[in-house]
Amino acid sequence: MSVFSKKDVNSCKIDAGSPDCKEDITKYKWLYRPDIQLIRYNVDLDIRHWNVPDKRSNPFFYCYWNKTPGAEIHADGKIYPVMPDHIMLIPPNLEHSPIQTAPFNHSFIHFIAPPPFNSLNSIELIPVEKNIHLFRRYETELKTSLALYSLIFGLLLQIPEDHFCRRQIRDERIFQACHLISQNCNQNLQLESLAKKLNMSVSNLCHLFKQETGFSPIHYAMERRLEKALIMLADLHNSIDEIARKTGFSNRYHFSKTFKARYGVPPVKMRTSLVAST
Repeated sequence: MSVFSKKDVNSCKIDAGSPDCKEDITKYKWLYRPDIQLIRYNVDLDIRHWNVPDKRSNPFFYCYWNKTPGAEIHADGKIYPVMPDHIMLIPPNLEHSPIQTAPFNHSFIHFIAPPPFNSLNSIELIPVEKNIHLFRRYETELKTSLALYSLIFGLLLQIPEDHFCRRQIRDERIFQACHLISQNCNQNLQLESLAKKLNMSVSNLCHLFKQETGFSPIHYAMERRLEKALIMLADLHNSIDEIARKTGFSNRYHFSKTFKARYGVPPVKMRTSLVAST
């Protein structure tokens, strides 16, 4: 059984699930396409109560921009005012406390970003540029999504590369392996099938993948599956059973156990945190 479903890969019409497919996908030139996923957002909120006495930490980026002063973030023994002249990026899993000093106008995005972006370990303050107009709600969800994704990519582009703790992937085959895994994260990974599509041996794939990403292919695939689950949890229309099924878990119990082992809390508690946080 192949791990890959019958999908076009990067518009190349490659049926990765067909045993008769002999096309060499490594002949294409692949650019790194970060799999950025927006979880939640809101804009132009008038905030009057924002104090969080206990430190919070979640496996996604917080992106803050306030039109007016009145808020600050306490993290790593420092105080970071959230001011109109910069956008604040708080990296995943960084413990911090939001504190309010006065009523303020607040906009936020929660998003997931893959390596090397998620290896940031400190808060980034990025000067507000002309593209701040993207941080708003447009007349349609399509335009709003395009604007917010453009803003996220623009912000990440402004962060110096040496701020990322992990080395970037250099090998095009591993780029493509990451892409195929991410696009098929609702299935269990079959290393033999993946290696065949990349014209590599399983042992060479595993060695090079670990060297380039810091993860084994199996570990990387599980990370992508759990990230997809995290995104789905933010939508209250998705039941826990449905999320488990769509992320390739055999049942709700297996999903909840694996999710808690990774994030420290069960899916239901994470959903509460996602919906409540701003």
